[in-house]
Amino acid sequence: MKKFLKTLAVFAAVAALGFGFASCSDDDDGSGSGSGSALVAFSRVNSDDETETISFYSGNTYAVHIYCEKTNFGVAGIMDLDVQKGTYTGDPTKDGSVVCTSVSQVDEDKIKELMMGAILSHSKSLKITNSNCPLMALDSSKVEKRTCTISGTTLTDDEGNKFTRK
Repeated sequence: MKKFLKTLAVFAAVAALGFGFASCSDDDDGSGSGSGSALVAFSRVNSDDETETISFYSGNTYAVHIYCEKTNFGVAGIMDLDVQKGTYTGDPTKDGSVVCTSVSQVDEDKIKELMMGAILSHSKSLKITNSNCPLMALDSSKVEKRTCTISGTTLTDDEGNKFTRK
């Protein structure tokens, strides 16, 4: 019974840690990998001190990057990775709408697997980057289109989140 409760506690810890990291959003802190230098980037720091940045590149590509540091269940975690890439239509350097179409993203199950491994091995730290959590091509049923509106130095995504031009 104790072994069962311990296993249940570990799974609950992984789920909680996963939700904490999953709340790190989807954008780039400037270190994201795109097609060279960004034409323009917009970022925000949310209420959990997570930096989210979206960078638009020439060739009509974009990268969404996150950076956050959290400590949960004794594991000091850092996430510093591109979580989504895709193509866009519109001009992100001017006021108006930009439609982003995702073509690849990180596998959330892989993130959870890395977190579970850190907890089970009693690791004190975990850094998740695209080296240990690469972007995966999306099949056509999982591709998302999102519309962002740019006005002055502000980008507003279709969920109402506001990002400031960097």
